[in-house]
Order: sequence, then C-alpha cells, then structure tokens
Amino acid sequence: MVPTRLIATKKSATVFCFILLSFMFISNRKSANSSYLLNTGKKEQTFIYRRRPCSCSRPLSQQDSNELIIDETPSSLCSQYSTLRGFHQRIISISMFGFASKSVFDRNSSTTYLHQLIADMNKLYPNWILRVYHDSTIESKLVCSVECTYDHVDFCNANSLGRLGDNHVDIMVSRDLDSPLTLRELAAVDEWISSGKAWHTMRDHPMHFVVMLGGMWGFRPALNRTFSKYVLQTILNRSLVTGYNGRGDQGFLSDNIWPHIQNQIIAHDSYLCREPYSRNSRPWPTRRLPPSNDTNCFVGCSRPCCQPSKYPFGECPTACRPKNHTDWAMC
Repeated sequence: MVPTRLIATKKSATVFCFILLSFMFISNRKSANSSYLLNTGKKEQTFIYRRRPCSCSRPLSQQDSNELIIDETPSSLCSQYSTLRGFHQRIISISMFGFASKSVFDRNSSTTYLHQLIADMNKLYPNWILRVYHDSTIESKLVCSVECTYDHVDFCNANSLGRLGDNHVDIMVSRDLDSPLTLRELAAVDEWISSGKAWHTMRDHPMHFVVMLGGMWGFRPALNRTFSKYVLQTILNRSLVTGYNGRGDQGFLSDNIWPHIQNQIIAHDSYLCREPYSRNSRPWPTRRLPPSNDTNCFVGCSRPCCQPSKYPFGECPTACRPKNHTDWAMC
C-alpha cells in the first residue's frame, strides 16, 4: 500500500489560506513596539536588526529610511524583517505547527526536518528565502535559534497575520517540511520560471492524482495581481474556508484556484499526463535515474526517501516522456 500521506494534507486549511493570502497584498504600520534597527553609521547604510526576544542581530543593507524601530504588531505580513528585505523576493514557504499529541511530527523531528530543508536550500536555492509559517506551539527559543543562525530564514506567526499580503514577493513556492529539495525539482522550477506562466504544479508519483498537491505548487504574484484580488475575497469568506478543515489545502486549491488558472499554469507530470486535468502538462525536464523507481524516489517524498523497502511504482507511460527521450522509462 502507498502511504495515504502521499495524497493527504499535512496542514490546516485555515493556516494554508493565511499563507496564500500573505502573498497577495501589503500593509505597513509603525509603532514603538518590540524590535530595533540600528544604523552602523557606515557609508553603505548597513543596519542591524534585532527582534525580541532574540539576543542576536541580523544585517540589513540598502535601507531607504533612517527608521530605527521595527514594528512587530499583528499587522505585519510575516515579520518586519521580511518586509525590510525589500522587493523581488523569491520565497519557499512551509508550515510548521501542531506539536500536540495528535500532530504528524513531534518537536524533535520537525526541527531535524527544518535543518535538513535549510541545508537543501543552501545548495539549490541560494538566493531564495525560506518562510516558516507557524502557530503558537512554536516557541521563541526555536525561532531565535534558527533565525540567529540563518539570515535567509524568516518565521511568520500565522495566528498573527493581518488579512493583507506581500507585494515584495515575486515568486513563491509551497513545499512540505519533511520533503527534500532536489535537483529534479529545481529543474522543473527553472523551466516554469522561464515559461512566463504565473502558476506551477508538480506530480511525480502514480498516487499524485490531485490537481495541485499542497507542497508541490508555485505562484508568481507579480504576474497576476487581478487574480490575487479574487483569492483575497475568497479567503475572507470564512464560511467557505472552514469547510475545508477535512480536505485541507489541496481541496481548497482544487475548488477555488485550479478552475481559474488552467491557461496560466505549467504542470510537470510523470505518470498522470493522460488524465483530463493534465491537458496542459509537460514531461519533467530531467530523467529519474535508476534505481529511483524501485526505491520510491520522487519529488515530494517524505524523508527518508529512496528506501528499498518502500513501494515501487514502475515505468512511466510513454505519453508522459519527453518527445526526444521516449527511451526514458523512468521519466
């Protein structure tokens, strides 16, 4: 049997909606509350940022203002540090929450997964920023430990997000905490960005039979602000959003996003390219090297991936292979 978690959501639909919403519009307010931005006095205008209760500081350059106090009020779209990074951000977005008795991950495994994901990102996405959307179960000790170690990681409290979003972001991709970032995935993302399409989704397993998996899609907000407004209105419909608690983010994407973006999306699909919802799909740009199919290696797998004991899934259909590489039985 294939684990149901291949297709089942690992996130709360409500938290997911806040995450998606946070990339749509922007709000900024100033108050004398919490964090400090200190001018070092150097000609290049380098500032030092400190968020309470963390004891470390983080560098910020090329500021347009001499504002010294950073607002960490609930109106912040992620954190003021993320806002002060400026425009044209490329974001990898994950959720990390629910350290309760019934949570999918415990605290130790979640922390391990996070550090592994950051290591992957350093190798494959060196100019991107990781946003970790979390709830109140994530302690400031963990937030400070990670943010003080990695300047390119921002924690965003989903419980405190204002109902506005972030036009500082050019590109965002949604990923799962326990799934590794891979060269195969990166090649697909690069092809999507080069295409000029606003949306991206990936399916890389015979059981990926939903239109958009919660941890395998991307969006370029700057290419479609009009649709961003529609998403805003949809998410603010609380009766609609709460109806997805059982189906999660994938249900929300399928019902409210997918019907409107089919001409604006690239879908990389290795097994289900003949399905009705895959009419705009294309082959993956890289070959899955052996023994990947025999050991369940695929984009979106849960760590530890590529284990011989896991369910094998065989050759991909000829129709899903690149036209100039029909010999790629493991495509």
